[in-house]
Order: sequence, then structure tokens, then C-alpha cells
Amino acid sequence: MKRGLNVIDLFCGAGGLSTGFSRAGFNVVVGVDSNERAIETFLANHSESQAILGDVTKLSSRDILEKTGLEKIDVIIGGPPCQGFSMAGKRRPNDPRNSLFREYLRIVRELKPDCFVMENVRGILSMKNESGKSVIDIILEEFRRLNYYDVELHSVNTANYGVPQRRQRIFIIGVKRGYSFTFPYRTHSNKTSDNHLRPWKGIRDIILDRKKVPSKYFYSGKLINGFLRREKKNKKRGMGFGWQFNKPDSPSYTISARYWKDGAESLIRYDEHNIRMLTPKECAAIQSFPKNYVFKGSEKETYMQIGNAVPPLMAENIALSIKKTLNLNLSHFVLVPIHNMIRTNV
Repeated sequence: MKRGLNVIDLFCGAGGLSTGFSRAGFNVVVGVDSNERAIETFLANHSESQAILGDVTKLSSRDILEKTGLEKIDVIIGGPPCQGFSMAGKRRPNDPRNSLFREYLRIVRELKPDCFVMENVRGILSMKNESGKSVIDIILEEFRRLNYYDVELHSVNTANYGVPQRRQRIFIIGVKRGYSFTFPYRTHSNKTSDNHLRPWKGIRDIILDRKKVPSKYFYSGKLINGFLRREKKNKKRGMGFGWQFNKPDSPSYTISARYWKDGAESLIRYDEHNIRMLTPKECAAIQSFPKNYVFKGSEKETYMQIGNAVPPLMAENIALSIKKTLNLNLSHFVLVPIHNMIRTNV
């Protein structure tokens, strides 16, 4: 067993959070998800980790401990499915996926890690339940009811942390009382007045040469004309319309899980007749995945995994702050399987 802090990733998906925590020196011991392709992707890139494929509502803390062979989990991370909270489409207060945060909460309650990190979409901040109460307030109240955590909510734009993508997300972070946590300071800015910060990272070095992009990623003339008609109609109604064109020296617009449909939210426009989607490899790089990251499944499944992921670079920033918070000298202890536990002098 490697020395260090041990992490489980609930709703791990393709492993964006896990990648960031691994880069920061944490041991991601197990990932949990109900999506078979996502688990295959997770295992293909986290060879030292184990995985649990299944319904988290049927998962117990004992299952996790038996799988890992550990008696303590130091950190729990994860992003419960957020489609019901998303600003895209209709938001459904009673969407059963919204209740999955309670399963995350349950496992935190049972395993009592030193720290937990839960990620979600920013749309959750404006959502209310049928009684008119703020959903985010309900979630924070539930976490704070555990009593032994100090809980903070942070709303971020990942472009402010070096990710070449304008991606608005929230992170709910809880640390056991007695620790003093500081959320990572932003490192980048789109304002020239922020001289102490680096400028937002653009996508110029990520975008493939036009000649190397297969024709299937380019819009047909029929599709372009359809978008133009809808754009004109919506403009007359005073409504916005959802196709967006990237600029090489700016971060990409948000890559969503629905990107596979038409990629309209983040396009490359060469001229009025040549418009295309981003390729899966470009999307993965925009999300800050390593170049050698392997995605399993069809192209549609790959786009969905990428769009659902937490940018690893953002996760790494948070993980480093948590590591500093826990203030553990990793050379002073070894976590070993329960059945092999021995007492040592340190």
C-alpha cells in the first residue's frame, strides 16, 4: 500500500476529480459509478485504483472498506449527477437524480473522512423546491447537521485557475473542525488590471490544424442555414440563441454532456460556410485531461464522459489546498490493509 492520504471518488465518471487528486499526491483507492463505460475509462487511467460498478443507493460503507481493505478513508470526493440541477433545459425539483446528493451525504456520515469535496453545476444556486426553499440551502443544512464539519461553498469559473474553458461550477467542501481550510486563490484573470495574475489561457495551442480535422465534424450547409434562421427568429423575439464561436486566444465556452448532439455551445468558425464542432481529443484537452488519457466507449459516450467531468487541473488546485490543510507529513505513516495491521513507532 502506498503511503499517503486515501481517497474514494463517488460518482467518479471518467475520473476528472480523481486525476487531479492523484496529481496532488493522494491515493485514489476506489471509484464508484453506475455507468459501465465511465468505469472502464476510470480503470484504464487509474491502474492502481479499484472500482465499484453499481447503484450507489445500494452501496454501504462496509462495501467500500472491504473493497479497499482499509479501516479509514481520509477524503471523499465526487459529483452526484447534476442534470436535474442544470441551467440547460427544464430544472425539475423532484428529479430523482437530485436526491443522489443524500447518498453522498450518507456515505460521508458513515465513513467520517477528514474532508469531503462535492462538485455540482452553478444552476443549483438558483433552484428552489416546491415549497420555495433554496435547494442549495437545504444541501448545506444537511451537511452542517453532521456537526463535526466546517462546510463552505465556493462558486468558481475554472478559467480563473488555468483551465482553457469558461466553466462555472460550485464546490461544497467540508473539513473536520480543528482544521483551517483555505480555498485556492485564483491564478488567472481576463482583466488586464489584475497584474499579479496570469491572463486566461486560450485554446490556440489545442485546436487542430483545419486540414487534420475529419469532415464529419464540420456543419453541413443545411445545418448552418437552420441555425441562422433560428438565430434571426430569436433575435426578433429578444431571445438569445445557443451557438457560440470560440476565439483562439480565449478559453473555450463550456463543454457540456450534450456536446455530442451538435456542439453548438462551443464551435470553431473559419468563415460563414465552414463551421465545426470540437473533436473529442480537443474537448479532453480543453477540460485539461492529460494527452494520453484514454476514453472507453463510443464517440457519443466519450463526449458525455468529457462533458460531465471536473477539469483535472481545477481538481488538482483544490486537492493541493486540502493536502496543505490536513498538514500531514506523509513520510510518518503507512496505511495498510486491516488484516495486515501492525503497530509501529513513528
